[in-house]
Amino acid sequence: MDICYCYHGKQVCEPSYSWGPGIKGQYKIMFIHAGRGVYQIDGKTFHLQQGEGFIVYDNILCYMEADPTDPWIYSWIAFSGNGVIPLFEQAHISPLHPVFRYSPLFWFDFYLDEFSACDVNHSTSELRRQSILFRLLADWIEMLVATSQLLPEVRPKDTYIRKAVEFIRMNYNQRVTISEVAHIVGIDRVYLSVLFKEILNVSPQQYLLNLRIDKAGDLLDNSQLSITEVSYSVGYSDPLLFSKMFKKVKGLSPSHFRARLKRDSSMGLSSLD
Repeated sequence: MDICYCYHGKQVCEPSYSWGPGIKGQYKIMFIHAGRGVYQIDGKTFHLQQGEGFIVYDNILCYMEADPTDPWIYSWIAFSGNGVIPLFEQAHISPLHPVFRYSPLFWFDFYLDEFSACDVNHSTSELRRQSILFRLLADWIEMLVATSQLLPEVRPKDTYIRKAVEFIRMNYNQRVTISEVAHIVGIDRVYLSVLFKEILNVSPQQYLLNLRIDKAGDLLDNSQLSITEVSYSVGYSDPLLFSKMFKKVKGLSPSHFRARLKRDSSMGLSSLD
């Protein structure tokens, strides 16, 4: 996961203390431990207080100002990387919805102490800070879900499908049954099939088949694996069954598919029509 720790800190703000408008060079999760303040981002203004937090985005103009009578005390963890945005999406956080609530109020203090305890001169200090960061992010996402911080437009059925798809994509190369997927998601097998057809317009079985064959196509194109090795790599212990299912989806046997890819590549074609 491409996410790297940058730094952390805590600040007791003076009345009306402000920062910006400006652009930060990293992403930050901000936690308000006491007091109140205003956060502006992407044309939106949020009035925030103790027990709330907000996200500062890399390269998005923002502004922060402490309340004149009850200035906030906040802490932060700053990080960077290409994996940050997908992580925020998993937490249902975006520039339009950058605010969240957290509990208990001392939740982040534990991680601040761990970060501060890392000896910057120690050879493993960078690894230790990365480890703390990943634990913090995992706990943060779980906390948002546990405290019902999902956006209103996120329907339970969408959550079921997301969990099912994630499980299938992580285990497509194993022996996967639709009953097992339904059990992992926590719903009935028949209802899972209904949701797949309603939302993805395919059955769970077809989704799994398409995924396996697509992965097989990539292996046939970009590796020197034999057909049998490709078969096992995408979850088929029977190469004959694999070849049959591959031809059903692609219209060609695996060997003919690979041969045509090589032919088209030699002719300078970029895709298999």
